[in-house]
Amino acid sequence: MKCSVLALSLFPAALAAQATQITPTHQHGSGQLEIVFTDTEFTLSLKVPSIDIIGFETPVANDDDRTRVAIAISELSKPLDLFVVPPDAVCFTASANVILTHDIPGQQDNAGEGGTSFATGEHSEFQADYVVQCQDMDALTTMEFAYFQRFSGTEKLNVRVGSGAATSTHEITRAAPSLDITQFHRDGA
Repeated sequence: MKCSVLALSLFPAALAAQATQITPTHQHGSGQLEIVFTDTEFTLSLKVPSIDIIGFETPVANDDDRTRVAIAISELSKPLDLFVVPPDAVCFTASANVILTHDIPGQQDNAGEGGTSFATGEHSEFQADYVVQCQDMDALTTMEFAYFQRFSGTEKLNVRVGSGAATSTHEITRAAPSLDITQFHRDGA
């Protein structure tokens, strides 16, 4: 029930954030995930086109759209259900912040002026930032991406992993939804 409250409190913010700019690397079926490990926690930063999650990129126009966005925010607010780590690590979500952004090329910021018009080439994406704390970082051996099972429009995540001064990149796909994370969190320890 706590996550539902979080989803409801984030929903208005997601709608308000629709006018914000998104990254230029927007590609359908492909998202970006950044993971940073420290001694006692890891952070995740996810960016994924909204069409991959909810099936559309246009601004929210009706109750059905609002419901789909609310459900997506609720599900995206549970990172350990999407990015599964071994239970022996005893991890919990310390914070989850999910928003829906919207970029309309050529649109000027007319907030409050009533002059909003929508052009072709619209893009929107979900952006989520998480902090996950763990009691036993040494038990973190793999991360399974249940994310692909939950969101059928997703095909791959370009993952950048950081620990200390070292970073590496990986392509995680629906066909190979697992990442060995043993060396990453131990390098930063």
